[in-house]
Amino acid sequence: MKEQRVRKTVIARAKEPARLLALSDGLFATVLTLLVLDLRIPEGLITAGGDITAFARWIGPHLFSYLMTFFVAGNYWLAHHRDFEHIIGYDNLLLRYNLLFLLFIGLFPFTTATISTTSIAPSPYASYWAIYAANFIFAGIMLMLTRLYALHHGLVDPEISHKESRRILMREINAPAVFLVSIVVEFLFPRSYLGPWILLALLPLQMLVDRIYAIPAPEQTSGLGAWPRRLWQAGTTLLWLLIFGIAAWLLTL
Repeated sequence: MKEQRVRKTVIARAKEPARLLALSDGLFATVLTLLVLDLRIPEGLITAGGDITAFARWIGPHLFSYLMTFFVAGNYWLAHHRDFEHIIGYDNLLLRYNLLFLLFIGLFPFTTATISTTSIAPSPYASYWAIYAANFIFAGIMLMLTRLYALHHGLVDPEISHKESRRILMREINAPAVFLVSIVVEFLFPRSYLGPWILLALLPLQMLVDRIYAIPAPEQTSGLGAWPRRLWQAGTTLLWLLIFGIAAWLLTL
């Protein structure tokens, strides 16, 4: 009986988690699509003659919330793929941990809508921001637990280095930690709307982790040198800053 259980475990571990990734990618795609449904033209604006200033003031909080959630959810998707580049098998418990991670991912459109519709009222905003941030905190925790379970049950590629494993884990700790700080700051200064701005720390923290746990990159076959690669990497950062800058400007109108 014991040998049969061991055999079943080995067979399960030998399977690549293709179906798990297909479900995860499908849910992420659905969530990121549902987020944009909050960006609609209000009926009152149409009957009022389509005042562009009123539209900008209305769309500002919704656009900012959409971009903020899209950015962080996108980072969770990248982190999930980073994890499963090294996870070479699965068992039933790993599937359950991944499902719990997806449970909180699926709540992103709901919690995003709550902060986008209450951003004009300072009093309840801190409470709604706490719900929104808690959603991301629990998603991040479940992502870490999924990886740690795989790591401690022989489901991770044994060739991955300890330094690379630490780098991935530290990157995944960043988001829940920053969101937790944002909740505290939002309750301490409820009329300053500092909670969303605390999230700007995510990018420099990730860059710091990558620098601390840097691993020499293999030789590139594309012919690109170090500086061209850095310029391409900086390009995405600058584009995100530009997009957030426009959204923040609309938010202050």
